[in-house]
Amino acid sequence: MLDRSIGFDPADITARPLGARQRGFIALAEAFVARGHDVVARRSGGAYVTHHGVRWGLLDDSAPAFGAQLPDRILAWRDPLLLDDRSVAEDGQRWLWFDGDVARLDQNDARMALLSSLARLIFTDPRQRDRYHNDLGFIPRMIAPGACPAFVGAGNDHLSVGAREPVAISVAGWNDGIDHLIRIWCDEIAVKPVNARFEIYSAALSHALAGQESSVPDVLVNLVRDALSDGVRVCMPLAESEMAAKVAGARVFLHHGATKTTHDHAGTWLCDALAAGTPVVSFGGVAKARIDNGRNGYIVPDDAAYGNLVAQMLGDDAFFAGQSEAARNGHREWLNVAADLEKL
Repeated sequence: MLDRSIGFDPADITARPLGARQRGFIALAEAFVARGHDVVARRSGGAYVTHHGVRWGLLDDSAPAFGAQLPDRILAWRDPLLLDDRSVAEDGQRWLWFDGDVARLDQNDARMALLSSLARLIFTDPRQRDRYHNDLGFIPRMIAPGACPAFVGAGNDHLSVGAREPVAISVAGWNDGIDHLIRIWCDEIAVKPVNARFEIYSAALSHALAGQESSVPDVLVNLVRDALSDGVRVCMPLAESEMAAKVAGARVFLHHGATKTTHDHAGTWLCDALAAGTPVVSFGGVAKARIDNGRNGYIVPDDAAYGNLVAQMLGDDAFFAGQSEAARNGHREWLNVAADLEKL
């Protein structure tokens, strides 16, 4: 397995916040080991270590993954240029797990990488398949991502409605529609339960509110400050297990889906939230592929509907309990992803 993003170690899962894509890479590698495979995972930087059965190395390693024995599968994670000339065993395959904008695959270097490697192309969202200009004759496989183990475990630890606080939670970036979600929280929810909070986990917003240098515009900082009196709270992101506990203790996960996030074809946080038993409310985007509308969350048409459903999740125990149970019972894990990939 090959990833070219940031340098990280697998133990970082418990030590510091990691991006959803890095967390998924770690979880899938460990899921393959759990299903009986030998796995080497190489990334841009970090220690040489074996963790939960995965042998971690670096991208610039020139040696075969297993000494003289060649791998029978190479999975390139998100980057088509990782489909290089590394040797595979006879009848081996290369896979490209691609959860990005398909316009990238139309660029000349990506097209050459696909043609030279004859990789199996894996999409994560039906919108990618619909928009893919497939003049090369590839047949994309559709495989959705899964929830990371910490969120599955946290969901199992929060079975009762009484364990949930009247909290809405979001990890939307400062330019991913969070201003819109704050306005909905303040203006479109007529009656909130006592002590209701909207917790936004964002390093950029946290730094901006603290007066540190930031790219967050002043108008958004002022909006957040004005909303503090209405229960909006900005928090620093946490390590995975701590973040999973926060999500599993909330009543609803707020996702925008109609701004920059329209280019998100992974929706990993949505998978995590559902596994934690936390229903999702969204305007759409990748949420259409991740939630069962009306059963474990809602795709809404406008601000008023968004606010009404958030209010119901926060204040109606029976309504929330049904949504939460459906989310938890229908969740998908990275073990399921590994099983689906084995069938290719």
